[in-house]
Amino acid sequence: FLGGLMLGFGLWILLDENSFMTVLKTVSIPVNLWSYVLSGLGTFTMMMGFLGCLGALKEVRCMLGFYFAFLVFLLASQVTIGVLIVTQRKVVSESLSICVCVALRRLDDVVRLWVKRQDYSYFFSLQLACCGWNSSQEWFKNKHLQLSTKNHTFPCSCSLALKGNFTGFSNRPHGFCSVSTDSHPLNGEVTGCKAQIYNWLVKNLFSIVAICIGISLIEVLGMVFAMYLFRNFDRDYNKLIRYH
Repeated sequence: FLGGLMLGFGLWILLDENSFMTVLKTVSIPVNLWSYVLSGLGTFTMMMGFLGCLGALKEVRCMLGFYFAFLVFLLASQVTIGVLIVTQRKVVSESLSICVCVALRRLDDVVRLWVKRQDYSYFFSLQLACCGWNSSQEWFKNKHLQLSTKNHTFPCSCSLALKGNFTGFSNRPHGFCSVSTDSHPLNGEVTGCKAQIYNWLVKNLFSIVAICIGISLIEVLGMVFAMYLFRNFDRDYNKLIRYH
């Protein structure tokens, strides 16, 4: 299950062009590299799971030993990553903020992330009613908005957060809308998506921790089961595989 989850997530990052990862591909983050890493780890995890099942069915002690060692390595890696995220959360947050701000500056009318209503930019901005990362002011650094002189242009994904009289949803292919008002809609105080996403994580922290603990318990149970079978199998190494 865990291997299939990692493989599916890696393929989703690699193949889905309408997700938040599309924008991250425009900046310095090696998203494709991470997708290959996740896909490779997922495939390897599934292979090790198959190896463990085969070792249990055929009573092959060496296969169970490899499976047990892999589960230990996987559990230790998860604990290490969790500790690093907790202890280095400020560094992670600052790095993510820098990358997203760079992405906002580089987004233009050819970037499909801000085009399709069903993608993650619209999920964040419309569902969370936010605009920008820290604030809506960050959008003024976008080159499309800087070059625009017709009315007041703003990203359509910020429409609910701005709560103004806006028009121009026919401009959806460009991902930007326009409004005829005295003041630019982005000048108002609009909540950034960083605070909204942080609040969402806090509200769902229990569920996230429960899922992580559940996965860890499954791995521990797999280790216990593999060790139990390893200790109770026939020690005759001349018969590594039983065909009957």
